[in-house]
Order: sequence, then structure tokens, then C-alpha cells
Amino acid sequence: MTHASRPIAPLDFLQLVAVALIWGVNNVLARVALFDLPPFLVVAARFAIVLALIGWRIRPIPRDKWPAFALMLCCVGPVHFGIQFVGLSLAHDLAPMVVAMQLWAPASVLFAMVLLRERASPLRMAGVAIAFLGVAGMAFDPVVFSQWGALALVATASCAYGLGAVLVRWIGPATDVWSMQGWIALASAPSMAAMTLLFEPNAAQAAHAAPWFVWAAIAFAGVVSSIGANAMLFKLVQRYEVSRTTPYLLATPVISFTLAGFWLGDHITARILLGAATTMGGVALVALAERRFRVMTPASVEPV
Repeated sequence: MTHASRPIAPLDFLQLVAVALIWGVNNVLARVALFDLPPFLVVAARFAIVLALIGWRIRPIPRDKWPAFALMLCCVGPVHFGIQFVGLSLAHDLAPMVVAMQLWAPASVLFAMVLLRERASPLRMAGVAIAFLGVAGMAFDPVVFSQWGALALVATASCAYGLGAVLVRWIGPATDVWSMQGWIALASAPSMAAMTLLFEPNAAQAAHAAPWFVWAAIAFAGVVSSIGANAMLFKLVQRYEVSRTTPYLLATPVISFTLAGFWLGDHITARILLGAATTMGGVALVALAERRFRVMTPASVEPV
């Protein structure tokens, strides 16, 4: 039985729901942590936890893979998370930022066309255009326009992750999910700690004053999101095509939207909702058109 014809087992469906829920909650907890701690410190602490737990699983990379592998690590590690968390720290509302985070999927289509010479079907290109138009349209809402700088940073970070996703495909199966997470942590924790020392002079004072739930949120990101959710998704994308699993993960921004509105008190206007629905529709089209390729990315790294 092929990946396409195999029905999704009930336990696997529950795991898909769990991954979407974990990532949806993690987006909100990241914003909560940024209320008390500077962004580079949050990223450094998160990946220090990951490195401490699974750093021993790091495996050597073939020498001929290193140039592309190093660039990929930068894109999905310190560049992606560093820029994204700076954007989140500058944002007044989480909801539009969560929408911008979803641009990695359509961005990866464009990068694949350039780097891998992939031919994109009309359906995939329509999805790309719709997704970017959704974010652009949302940006004209006064609530979002007042924080356009934060939105631009988060969108840029998402596109960097899209480039990393294509590089993962380009490199091929050079390592497993645990080694990949360890490499990302190894690239991110020291570099973000260095950024903290250079650009966040009050980081130590903020860390000392931060309440316990801030550190709990960071621990959740490191243990439950980076390690736990990825372990579940790694097994799922081995059993089913990405085009079948990705649509379920579109529940992630919905969960984040809901929690941001009720917990953080975000201003969610009709235009933001319309832009979000448009972007999610575009991402769904990209996912549904992705039937010839089983992208390794969701099994290796996650964009939140």
C-alpha cells in the first residue's frame, strides 16, 4: 500500500493533532517569554536545553556535504530563530506574526525552483501567490501596519527557513532527526549567547528577575516542541506523504490565534482574519500540490 492510499491511523491522527497543538501553544509561550527576557537570550536558552539533552546524538557529516549543510544550519538555526524572535519581541500582537511564520512553505517553492531547478505546477504557484498576497493584504490593517517592522522581520525569518528547507532536500539524508536537532542546537546556542553578550547588556538582570513560568515556557519550547513534536512528526512523514500531513498542521496558527486573542488580548480585526484565511489557503494549495516530493524538513526541524 502506498503512502497516498494508506489511511491515517487513529493514533497517528492524534499525534498530528498533538503536534499542531504543541506548536500552536509554543508560539504563544514564546511571546510570553519575550515579555521578560530579551530575544537572543530566549533562543540561546532554548537551544542550550536541546543541546544538553540530545547533543550526544550528533553524528559526523560527510565532508562533501559541509558547505550546503553549514548554510542550511545557519538558515534554520540562528538566522531563522534570531530574526524571528527579535521580530516577536517588537510586535504588539502575536496573531499577524503567526500568519507571517507560515510563509516558509511558499518561499521554499520559490527557492526550490532556483536551486533545485524544480518545475512548479500552476496549482503550487497559485498557492505561493495567494499566501504572499494574504500577508501583504493583512499588513494594510492599521493594527498590523503600526508594527510592520516586526512583521517584516518575522516574514524574513520565515523565508530564511524556507531556504533551509530546500537545502535540507538538496543535501539529502545526511543525518537523522536527532542528529539534525543536535546540530541546529550546536549552531544556535553559542551564536545566540554571543549575540546576547554583544547586544543585550541587561540580559543577566532580566534572567534573574524573570518569573518561573518564563523558564517553564522556554523549557516547553526546548523539550516538548523542538524534541517531542519533531519526534512524532518524523515518524508520521515516514508513513504518509507530506501533502497529507501538512494540512493538519494548518491548525497551528488557528490555535495560536485563539490563544493570542483570549490569553494575550490581541486585537484581531476582520482584515487580519481575512489575510490569515487567504495565507492559510495559499499554504494549503502548496501542500496539496506537493505530491511528488517527500520533504525531509518537518521531520528534521520545525519553524516555530
